[in-house]
Amino acid sequence: MPTDSQIVDSLSKVGRAFFGQFQRLRDVQRHTIPPIRSGSDVLVTSATASGKTEAILAPLLFRTRARIRTPTNVARIRMLLIAPTRALVNDLAARLETPLTRLGLTWGRQTSDHRDKYRHPFLLITTPESVDSMLVRDGSRQDGKVVDHLLAGVAAVYIDEAHLFDGTARGDQLCWLLGRLRRLRQLHVDRPATPIALQACAGSATVSHPKDLAHRLLGPGAISVRVAGTRQIEVFGTSADPMWSSLDVSVVVGTLRDKLQIVPSPSFTVTVGQRLWRAMSSPDGHYPNRKVLMFVPSRRMCDTLSAHLSDALPTKRRDLRVLAHHGSLSRTRREEAERAFTSARDAVLVATTTMEVGVDIGDVDLVALVGAAPGTRSLLQRIGRAGRRLGRTRVLALPQTAIEQAALASMLISARDGTLEPEGYARRWSVFVQQAASFVAQAKPIGRRRSDLIALAQDVWPETEPFMANLIVSYLLDGRFLEVRQGRLTLGESWADLFDTGGRGIHANLDASYGGTPVVDASTGEVVAHVAKAADDQTLALAGQRWHTRVFNGEILLNPKIDGPITDGVRYAARRGPTGHEYAVHVRRGLGFDETDALLIDLPSGLVWLHFGGSAYQALLCALLPFIRPMAGMAGLAVKLVSSPETTERMLDGTVLSDVAKRDKTLRSAVEERFEVLEPALSPGRYQRILPEECRRQVVADLFDVPAFRRWLLSRRVWKLTSNDQRWSHIQMMFR
Repeated sequence: MPTDSQIVDSLSKVGRAFFGQFQRLRDVQRHTIPPIRSGSDVLVTSATASGKTEAILAPLLFRTRARIRTPTNVARIRMLLIAPTRALVNDLAARLETPLTRLGLTWGRQTSDHRDKYRHPFLLITTPESVDSMLVRDGSRQDGKVVDHLLAGVAAVYIDEAHLFDGTARGDQLCWLLGRLRRLRQLHVDRPATPIALQACAGSATVSHPKDLAHRLLGPGAISVRVAGTRQIEVFGTSADPMWSSLDVSVVVGTLRDKLQIVPSPSFTVTVGQRLWRAMSSPDGHYPNRKVLMFVPSRRMCDTLSAHLSDALPTKRRDLRVLAHHGSLSRTRREEAERAFTSARDAVLVATTTMEVGVDIGDVDLVALVGAAPGTRSLLQRIGRAGRRLGRTRVLALPQTAIEQAALASMLISARDGTLEPEGYARRWSVFVQQAASFVAQAKPIGRRRSDLIALAQDVWPETEPFMANLIVSYLLDGRFLEVRQGRLTLGESWADLFDTGGRGIHANLDASYGGTPVVDASTGEVVAHVAKAADDQTLALAGQRWHTRVFNGEILLNPKIDGPITDGVRYAARRGPTGHEYAVHVRRGLGFDETDALLIDLPSGLVWLHFGGSAYQALLCALLPFIRPMAGMAGLAVKLVSSPETTERMLDGTVLSDVAKRDKTLRSAVEERFEVLEPALSPGRYQRILPEECRRQVVADLFDVPAFRRWLLSRRVWKLTSNDQRWSHIQMMFR
């Protein structure tokens, strides 16, 4: 293997710009730079803060510069860096400014917050939605035909935080966007004799099957580079000795669960403030915990908790700042929070998942977790933000319920062991609906041939038959979403209007809602956020501050308020997500039950079956078994049994579940028949309801993974838990 100096020297000026004169590399850089420099499409997986970004971008920049020969007076976009969030786009721009400036290369951002595409920078940092918009809007036409395009000169793409694109509609959209970028190479203005192929690379810290993801996202010839590496995890306890406990291999799930004390609801904000201050104040002879990143489960809690912490923490004693960060806040507010946290000596940043990805906010001493993440991958992203300076991760766990307590304990043990749950995958044909429209809009006013859409589908998903794509195109024509003009497909009137205005997130495949009522600081005129609703004449919390509200002319006007009780909180347009199978498994494991356990318990309200299957499995069980009912607060974990003693006995001896698994009608048919019931639990994509029914049924069955459900059914060991079991008290706490 070449030495570090040889690897850096092989990148010439690019190597020195990124790695300096010392030329000492990290493991991930030693293993990643050679294959990317040689031209391979590579997915790199390694721990957070391990140097992945530099390991990928340096050789990708070197090779792109070497391949491109453009006159100095012709500025074209040559590389795209695609990130999942606007916050990460901003962070990457700041991190890359120094090496790119040293190389004399231009860079810019293109999101809903920034418009740098018109400068034609060498490297453009952007999001999938902005790439989609550019593909539609930025072609050069002659006689109605596209002859060049803003992105036609792109020779390389880097996808950051690739795990966030895996197994989602947004990830499938990104596969289509890469396919369309490759087609644009045919319009390359330089037009070499042999067109330069698009090189695509990606990086992530949390992927369980990197080879599979590399092939799906980057192409069948892509390779994966995996570099192991973890940091020691320390958890803050409730006893005085020791205050910090290392999660070494001797710690088991049950021991850790009991250490994670539940935060009581009546005194939630007070208790969180007390525990947080104890964690920040606890000396250990090494360094104080001055910088805290706190993750919360909702935007509303982010607003209210940050405001309460500003009162509860002794901010004057250490000049401590409390900040808020979530997706509904304005760009200005988010960026101000990022800068303030980075520059502060003592600070708490309360955030939703917007800070889960690798935005550089400086050294973080401690990560506080209010509630549990959806799974181990998400947990690793969150706790990986801390301890980069000393190589150890400090965690303050703040579960609100016994369910979260169990899930958190199990996930932390999995994080310690580096165990990631397997990732399933199925094609979301709803993305084809959006991409077919976007692809047609890109070629307006002439439109596309039907065969163009089918060929693109074959390029992106080569293992699929053209039948499904043809079926969807016919359905879109019948619904007037698409029209035929002079033998070519064009947009129908309603979709043409949407693409002309960019309305309703037409370039996105996110399930989240868009827009909302603007909330304006009455003293400055600044839009602070967009919300679904806020009451008039109230004192509410928003962005970590108290405000007095006044509703006027369709806007919510805010006036700062120094003190007084918070009488209400803003309401955001959002729905509660389903309980994933992975999360349910962590709850079961955290409670101390075996993989096959599915138990019955007698409660005052009746007989309950704890199945630990997740929302999708539960939805099908409720449809197939007439004697079970959903339970409030236990979605995806438990159901009520309205059954006779005979049925209960058949549950206990396994007959009921065995009959379901082996019934005459196949389980796949049962899933397809109930596709409308199951769709909300499977996140098939925002355009799922525009698909023909036959296609919707197939998508639901594929996402549901019927063989896995059948195996799960047949492996369940149903038994009755009694009060003599040592786990009885934990189970009772779940239902309080």
